[in-house]
Amino acid sequence: AKDKSDKALELYKFYVNALYVAMTRAVESLTIVESDTGHPLIDLLGLRLGEARIAPAQASSKEEWAQEARKLELQGKQEQARAIRDTFLQAKPVPWTPWSRQLIEDLAPKALDRGNPSAKQKQVVLDYALWHGQQAWVERLARASFQPARSLAPDGDFGWIGDSTMLGVQLPDWKKQQELSLRAVAALRQRHLQPYAAKNFKDILRLCDTHGVDHLTLVGGTPLMLAARAGNAALAQALLDKGADPTAEDEFGHTAWRHAVNRSLEEPTFAKAALALLFERIAPAGIDVQVDGRLVRVEHHQGEYWVLTLMLAGLKTQWSQCSARPHPSWKYGQGFFAEQLHQVLEALPVHLWKEVRRKRSYVNQVLARAEVDSSYRPARKLWARTRNGYYLPNPAMLLRQRDGWRPVYEALQLNWVDRGSGSEGTYRTRPAAAVARLNDRLAGAADELF
Repeated sequence: AKDKSDKALELYKFYVNALYVAMTRAVESLTIVESDTGHPLIDLLGLRLGEARIAPAQASSKEEWAQEARKLELQGKQEQARAIRDTFLQAKPVPWTPWSRQLIEDLAPKALDRGNPSAKQKQVVLDYALWHGQQAWVERLARASFQPARSLAPDGDFGWIGDSTMLGVQLPDWKKQQELSLRAVAALRQRHLQPYAAKNFKDILRLCDTHGVDHLTLVGGTPLMLAARAGNAALAQALLDKGADPTAEDEFGHTAWRHAVNRSLEEPTFAKAALALLFERIAPAGIDVQVDGRLVRVEHHQGEYWVLTLMLAGLKTQWSQCSARPHPSWKYGQGFFAEQLHQVLEALPVHLWKEVRRKRSYVNQVLARAEVDSSYRPARKLWARTRNGYYLPNPAMLLRQRDGWRPVYEALQLNWVDRGSGSEGTYRTRPAAAVARLNDRLAGAADELF
């Protein structure tokens, strides 16, 4: 237009563009709202006048608002998602104190004080340790003369009778002590998982209505995390329908999926019975990592996907003494090994782990080709060899998390794992020491152990 102050043409273009978008994207019908019913465009388009129908207003349910908030989060619109939760969901705080790293660090000085007569703080630390399989806290409590802990670690080492008392104890007594300690772990976990394993989970859903679908339970995980560890696919689906976040992480970097996989490493029968149904609902489509500045996406169909999944989910308890294991403890202290991984993978249904992969030699091939020093192309460099046949995640690898990229051992809280399962006991390796030696080997400062 000659008159630059005349915006009529711009307005015309705006309305024409809006009409074009509406007409080209309409699926079933198109309604045009126009006060000038004699406009030439209406005749040109051959439109007929009709009566406006006012649809009754529908109030969205909490579940619908929660799902909308979750969609916005996935799109990176955190502020809008937070506004929905603050305005429409308005969850009440939980009336209990969830377990967390911060809570244990706050309680530890008093709980480990021999002169403190209160058992309440000591019991919280003990329960936390058994739930997460972090026996070092039990051993510290035993040395602080807390009787429930001493019954599990009578000579300071969890689950067995140490060198000083073994001199006067027969082997059956040692086995009996180990079984007693493992039963204590199983009983505590069962007690906390029981409501989430039940077929009738209405009470769980009511708690979610009151406190939010991602509220923290007493053990510090979300309801979806506990449903996953319990193997309850029906509850997991109900929580997802309410907008539960499958990417939420606990203080060990565990999502709901990693909770389930972690249990599978301790109980391969769980992998066979429950993992397939959970996989369909909460497993990530792929694992995004950075290695040497390159983005590497590991997808479902690749053998590396499952091996890396097992390592990321299993790091927390790789040095744990809190579960029965088919191999000597010292083997686990060196890192992940083919026999250990194969035991879980062969329990998976065929559609997750193909028949041609069900030989241990295939696991060895996957470990070898994605290792840091491998000449295989493409070089994924997902893990590194600590010694012949033993592997840990590549220390130089970055994991994608919701807040960006983080070094793998920072994301999986190695320092907290070391405090919880590191031990100076005979034939035991501290987690941090194992990774430190791996770093030295990769830097050329230490030789590989054979």
